[in-house]
Amino acid sequence: METVLRDARRERLLDMQRRLRPYRTGCFAILAVALVAASSEQGWWWMVPLGVAFAGFAVVDRFMHRSAHPAIWVVTAWAITPLLLADAVVVTGGPTSPALMWMALPAVTLGTRFDTRGMALGTAYILALLLVATVAFDPTEASENSQTIIASVALVLSTVILSGALVESDRAHRRRSTLDPLTGLFNRNALEQRLGELDGQPSDPEAGAGASYSLLLCDLDNFKEVNDSRGHAAGDAVLQDIAYVMRAELRASDTIYRVGGEEILVILPSADREAAVEIAERLRRTVRDRRPAGVDVTISIGVAVSNRGPVSTDDLVARADSALYEAKDLGRDRVCVGA
Repeated sequence: METVLRDARRERLLDMQRRLRPYRTGCFAILAVALVAASSEQGWWWMVPLGVAFAGFAVVDRFMHRSAHPAIWVVTAWAITPLLLADAVVVTGGPTSPALMWMALPAVTLGTRFDTRGMALGTAYILALLLVATVAFDPTEASENSQTIIASVALVLSTVILSGALVESDRAHRRRSTLDPLTGLFNRNALEQRLGELDGQPSDPEAGAGASYSLLLCDLDNFKEVNDSRGHAAGDAVLQDIAYVMRAELRASDTIYRVGGEEILVILPSADREAAVEIAERLRRTVRDRRPAGVDVTISIGVAVSNRGPVSTDDLVARADSALYEAKDLGRDRVCVGA
């Protein structure tokens, strides 16, 4: 699961950069117009930091998609922006610069790029540059314009707080939309997204495990009896415990979803028939021996392996479902493979 989560974070970062790009370009255009309007009084040299910042993000957009660690490119580009804005403040008057309030701009995207610790460090970095460009640059002017500096600091802090709250709300919504609240497994929405990604992928089981995909459709045997005899609270505890032990038994690249009341689906990339059956049997034995929440519980598992050619996820799910029914008909607590 660690690899899956790392890949998910990478995709989220790339998606965020794609979504921000047109809005970032618009902001740079607005700043450029403002700078041109003020150039007669302040000179043209403060256009240089803006141009360098824009070029820096263009370089990031070009190379981050090819990098195994795109976050490094994003962090670097972000860190350069406050530095260049601080330079613009210095060359246009320091404490009296009309660009002073612009130091709040990098704070807007802190929450989209970093966690709480990163946001704190980023805020401290912006404020340090702001104070260097004003107080350290010209202490006398800074003293005379202390109200403007204080207002700028307050603006940076307020921007970080408000943008952070909005981002956290968005993240919470995303978590609710893709995670099952009871078990912590991915939910049906996340499964549909993943199946959409797999559909049409090339598959050739004869070429080895690395060229095929497998599905495990798992169902708890006689789970209704657990709820009826012990109550739904006990049933929930059983599901939570089973979700935990199944996650622990899977490989880092495998993903697991709760798709129904007691039905769980596992996607096994790079798994041929032999590997899929081995994993399914291991899951079956682990659940049986675990006695989750102190209850004797077993699971039946239907296995489906992709055929040669483009992957058809509808076909995979149908064959796994058919194999699961076969396992139930044959007495439960067993693994069957779909034809």
